[in-house]
Parts: sequence; C-alpha cells; structure tokens
Amino acid sequence: MNRALLLTVFDRPHYLDPVLDAWAAVRGLADWHVRVAVEPSDVAGEVVGLVDAFVRRTGHRDVEVVLNPTRLGVLENPYVHLDALFAAGHDFVVRAEDDLLVSDDVLELFAHVATTYAAEPTVATAHAFSAGPADADHAELARTDAFCPWVWGTWRDRWTGLLGPTWDRDYSTFNGSPGFETGWDWNLNTRVFPSRGLGAVAPLASRVRNIGEVGEHGTPDDLVPAPSFAAHVPTQVFRERGRVH
Repeated sequence: MNRALLLTVFDRPHYLDPVLDAWAAVRGLADWHVRVAVEPSDVAGEVVGLVDAFVRRTGHRDVEVVLNPTRLGVLENPYVHLDALFAAGHDFVVRAEDDLLVSDDVLELFAHVATTYAAEPTVATAHAFSAGPADADHAELARTDAFCPWVWGTWRDRWTGLLGPTWDRDYSTFNGSPGFETGWDWNLNTRVFPSRGLGAVAPLASRVRNIGEVGEHGTPDDLVPAPSFAAHVPTQVFRERGRVH
C-alpha cells in the first residue's frame, strides 16, 4: 500500500518546532511519502527552515515541501493537498497539523488500520486521538461514529467517493443557522457521517496531544485533554475491542 503523510503548516513556528521533533521520533516514517504544505506568511522563511532542519535530521529522502503561492486557508489547504496526494496514486493519506504532538508509534497504528479496514467502506476514517483515561490500553482499538480532525487518515476510495465531494470548502454547510457548526470537520462529524451511517476506528489511548492554544479557530477552551497520551509507546499488537485481528 502506497501511503503518504500530509502536514499542513501556517505561521506558528513555536508550535511547529516541538511537533517536528515528535515526528522525527516516529517509527516507520521512512516508509511514508511526506508532503509539508506551507501557507505564506511573514514567518514562512522560519517555518521552511524548521522543516528543512527536520529533513536533514531524519535523513528522510521522500519529503516534498510545498509553499502555497497564495494563502488557501484552513478549509482549502488540507483539501487541495489531500486531493493532490490521492490523485498522485497514494492509497492512504494521514493528515497532521503544526500544533499536534504525536506518539512515536502513530504510523504503526495507521499502517495497521489502513490494511485491516481497507475493505470496510463504512469505516470512513482512521483517527489517532482519544480522550480516554490515563490507563487506557495502548493496543486496543474501538469503532466510533464520530469524526475527529486531530491527526486522521483515510483511503483513496473514501476520499474520491465521499469525503472529497462532501468537503465544506467555503463554510456553506451548517447546523441550524449560517455560521453555526460550519466547516469541513463539523460537516463530516455532524452531517455526513450520521446521514451515511459511517464511522471510524480510533485507539483507546491517544496518539495525539493538541498544544494549539491559539489558532484560526482555536482557543485554550477548545483543547480537549488527552490523559492517555505518551510520547513513547512500544510497538503494539493492535486489536479491536471484542475482536482479534
């Protein structure tokens, strides 16, 4: 399976620096194509410098850094680059952000889910975040009917047949009234998933911790704790709750 990692980046090098440190420690990174989609900003030079240092440090030879010629924004930036990666032939793509720390086994998790659930079309996405307790089992996975945007992945057929065509690219979808629960993540979570009977697979122990207290739509109040998150997680033999793979 041809897999890719998309990291979308804007103007927060103080978050990006530790996030790149976390990704540099991730096992199996060399097996994934990496695209870093950088939005133009006053600090774009510093941001690209951090990415270049990350590439040198990891020695990863399959990294492309794309500086958007104009700012695409939080709706279009992920859409444009996810669509490009699938069009380029990748079978499974993980989308990450510049303020999301990850565990060092996060790609082992996604590799397992990408293979195990590839033939289950009602599993629309794979997630890395969980709000589970500190003692959650790192090997256990569970199905959920909710979509979470904090480091997630999907398959090409789900993208081309469902997620891409329903992506909210202009805040035109909403619940109740314009501007309320709008955007692509709200659209997937509260409208697309329930109307199509879709779900996701996520770990009980989070592989993500959100450090983005300030962002386009983020405030400290929006951060959901991840008490089970650990930077280092030994290699696991993953299993779905109540089921052995």
